[in-house]
Amino acid sequence: MQSTKIKEISYESKKIKKGKMKEKMNNFPHYLKSWVKTFSGGLTLTCLVILTLVPFLSSEPSFLQIVLPTFTLAMIYSIFAASWDLLTGISGQVSFGHVIFFGIAGYITAYFIEYQSFSIVGAIIIGVGGSALFSLLIGALFLRLKGPYLALGTLVFSIIILKIFLLGSLSFIFFGSEGISGLPKLSGSTTTTYFIVLITMIISLIIIIQISKSKLGTIFKSIRDDETGADASGINTTKYKIIAFLISGVFAGIAGAYYALHNTAVNPTGNYGIVISFFAILMASLGGLATISGSALGAFFFIFVEYILIELGAMDYVQ
Repeated sequence: MQSTKIKEISYESKKIKKGKMKEKMNNFPHYLKSWVKTFSGGLTLTCLVILTLVPFLSSEPSFLQIVLPTFTLAMIYSIFAASWDLLTGISGQVSFGHVIFFGIAGYITAYFIEYQSFSIVGAIIIGVGGSALFSLLIGALFLRLKGPYLALGTLVFSIIILKIFLLGSLSFIFFGSEGISGLPKLSGSTTTTYFIVLITMIISLIIIIQISKSKLGTIFKSIRDDETGADASGINTTKYKIIAFLISGVFAGIAGAYYALHNTAVNPTGNYGIVISFFAILMASLGGLATISGSALGAFFFIFVEYILIELGAMDYVQ
């Protein structure tokens, strides 16, 4: 009798869940319509339309070789900045060493393509997996540190890793200051590469935004706002801080793997320079901390300001 009742309750709960899911699906068109009418929804849709049309604006070689790759780079950095914002802006785990996940994924991807003859997709998956494992290690290692102490701890750790990669005596493992070069592009076509990165960016941002709005995101925010209070209310803060590092590390790894293929090379000062961490911080800060989509916009703003300044510098040099 008891087992029959349990089965009935389980069946009823499944029915309720299915009903709620069906209701959400039915309400989705209405929700989408109302979302587009909001300022943020309208702005997001406009940006997506513009980004979709960018490759068709010109077929000039200079556009395909310079402008389009600059947009691609901005989208890669958008994923990276959003991953940092999830960890720091949403979860409150201040990291100054986010380049660790970025660089590890790039190096692993490059190694498996160049020395193990893996396919690009296979190498990226392994690279992102390596970044995820490293994020778990960092999360566990600096578990008890908070605020500025966590920031300094992650910064010091990233400097140590950089120095290890630069050691000439370990060049047979980490390839020294030269790194790994001659990598293939993500695709043979600049336009195809652009759309691969665009789709990846859209999916990544949607997932990160949904996480920030979910129950998990609420837990992250409660830890950020008052870790002691969250702990007292029964939340396993240790577990959720490690989860925050893991999710952030995965998306930083995706960006790092794409970045390696975008540049067709990895080296400790390029893909792994300490300054890359501060790029993510600056991009997220420009767009607004804990906004995710703002981090993406901040990345575009940062990259295009840098591009304009480089072009102006080149013009002055020519004159």
